[in-house]
Amino acid sequence: MPGPTVSSIDFLSPLDSLNPSSGDCVVQVSLEDGGRSTFSVATYDRAEAWMKKSSAQSWWSPPVLFVARLDRETVAAAVAAMAAEMGGYWLRYYNQRKS
Repeated sequence: MPGPTVSSIDFLSPLDSLNPSSGDCVVQVSLEDGGRSTFSVATYDRAEAWMKKSSAQSWWSPPVLFVARLDRETVAAAVAAMAAEMGGYWLRYYNQRKS
């Protein structure tokens, strides 16, 4: 199965308010077929910070796309990889609805 084609990636938090080397945000990926996927993107250090904040011995959340830097280029490359791998399984998994 061919992967979906990404038409746009929208950051639901303004990029200029985020620390590119240590942060997290939510993105919405729009696909050419009208589908949309919304999920968290975070730098690698965020899991540790989330665990410390909750004072928990374990931590669970919906899956997160981890990136080295929280910037448009890095996130776009990671989303493109998601679209290419496994026929775009993860983008389809979080598909919300068609416009």
